[in-house]
Amino acid sequence: MEKKSAYNLLVVLAACIGSFTYGYVISILATTLGKPDFFTYIGLDTTGPGKGYANSVIAAWNCLLYVGAVIGGVLYSFISNKWGRKPPLFFGCVCVFVGGALQAGCVDVAMLAVARVVIGVGIGVLLPGIPLYQAEVAPPHERGLMVGLHGSALGFGNMMAQWLGCAFFKTGGQVSWRVPLAIQTVFPFALFCILFYMPESPRWLYAHGRPEEAKEVMVKLHRDKEDSTNSFALQEFKIMTAQIDMELENRIGTWQALKIPSMRKRFLLGFVAMMGTQCSGLVVLLTYSPVIYAGLGFSPFMSNVMTGIWTTFNGIGNFVGALVVDRFGRRRLMMMGYTAVTIGLIGATVLTKLYAGTDSAGNKAACFFIFWIIAVYTIGIEAPSFVYTSEIFPAEVRAQGVAFSMQGLFLSSILWTAVASPALANIKWGFYIVFIGTSVAMLLAVFFFFPETKGYTLEQLGAIFGDEVVDDQGHRLDQRSSETKEKDTKTSIAEGV
Repeated sequence: MEKKSAYNLLVVLAACIGSFTYGYVISILATTLGKPDFFTYIGLDTTGPGKGYANSVIAAWNCLLYVGAVIGGVLYSFISNKWGRKPPLFFGCVCVFVGGALQAGCVDVAMLAVARVVIGVGIGVLLPGIPLYQAEVAPPHERGLMVGLHGSALGFGNMMAQWLGCAFFKTGGQVSWRVPLAIQTVFPFALFCILFYMPESPRWLYAHGRPEEAKEVMVKLHRDKEDSTNSFALQEFKIMTAQIDMELENRIGTWQALKIPSMRKRFLLGFVAMMGTQCSGLVVLLTYSPVIYAGLGFSPFMSNVMTGIWTTFNGIGNFVGALVVDRFGRRRLMMMGYTAVTIGLIGATVLTKLYAGTDSAGNKAACFFIFWIIAVYTIGIEAPSFVYTSEIFPAEVRAQGVAFSMQGLFLSSILWTAVASPALANIKWGFYIVFIGTSVAMLLAVFFFFPETKGYTLEQLGAIFGDEVVDDQGHRLDQRSSETKEKDTKTSIAEGV
């Protein structure tokens, strides 16, 4: 087995700046919503007669981010296929930078709304683009870890946004919220600059008639200093080129792909996997954390502190998930995650109903379950879901497939953030019951319909869906049952890699 390549890891970590950007962006408004000075400046009454209108505006701000993301996700698949994996990342960085500047300088409700849409377009490009890029540059035995770092960086972006919000909480005035909003422009600017030095995906290069560049990039990414012949990199390149050649012989468009049962299954699994990440209540817990902790009896400042601690678990949990996803497998880890999240949601629901707004021990226990949820969610759901969706699609439709999968995340986020504000205001703890049901549904979906993807190269992974694939020597495997293909392919990989 090939040893870890420092250069490969460095490239993946550099790409994680985009993941960090997404995490910061989706969290920073939550810290802003916990600051009275912001509402005073913007002219929203959150406690008096205008409370209903204010809640509607807040819901709209949160929804508009994901509306923009839906647009960005559609743009990503076209840009990525035509011009490469890097150009859409450049575009995403520009959108987040411009939108972040508009958000930091906003003077009214409408300007902030426009800024949210612009930022949304940017993150709609970055969210599918980063894990797909990481998957295409990672070796098969380290792909879970390297793509899992996307979720980890996302979590640490959440964490930084929240703690910066806390740090500026007591400064007062416009500085308390404008500076944290302005800081979000730093990260896309940094990634924009670094992208010039990052390699293009070798798989995209080969598929677009640039084999020598693809080979050079593959060898550089997977070079082993103890192997002067670069046998591992060349072997992986051989498998990659043979599979892509076979796919190009029968090249099909996205709409044609959807007529093939195995392709339809991939698109559906990817969409459901990413939709499921939002159906466990995390987007609501993150976006409306100040409201939730206020309902449990915490002051505005302590609500921000509690959310800061909570988001710290987010980053750490995703990192742990990245470390264990190659050991446990994607499917097994997701089943464990949805089971554990369901238990946490039941505990949080019962205790919030009984003790919300009190200073009792039950209130503290409710907080424990909220922290439990983020820990098990990040390890068992978020980390493996990003890995899974980035690897199940063949090269010919990978950009479209990953972009479509992320629409599941964006569209479900629009739904939950739109209904969360009035739901938390009116039915309070009862809203969590919905997430108990959706988490159980996702557990059953993973158990019955999600095949394991651990251990395959991106090219040979199609075997588990019944596709024709190539073996270690670049020869086409004969037409047998998908079960036999899966067994033979895994044996081939184990012996060759």
